[in-house]
Amino acid sequence: MSKILISACLLGYGVRYDAQSKRYDPRFSLLMDAGLLLPVCPEVDGGLSVPRLPAEIVGGDGVDVV
Repeated sequence: MSKILISACLLGYGVRYDAQSKRYDPRFSLLMDAGLLLPVCPEVDGGLSVPRLPAEIVGGDGVDVV
């Protein structure tokens, strides 16, 4: 059966820049227990540390493509 990629921070993993997670939605438990969710954190998988300084675009006008 196919798995669903989901951001690890939405499942309660403390992988955000501030080492916190987003609020865990208990409805994910059923899918997690069934082995249908695959938690990923692209920032951590890309080599960023936890915790880390927050990243933001400074001096841009919203039209720039990064």
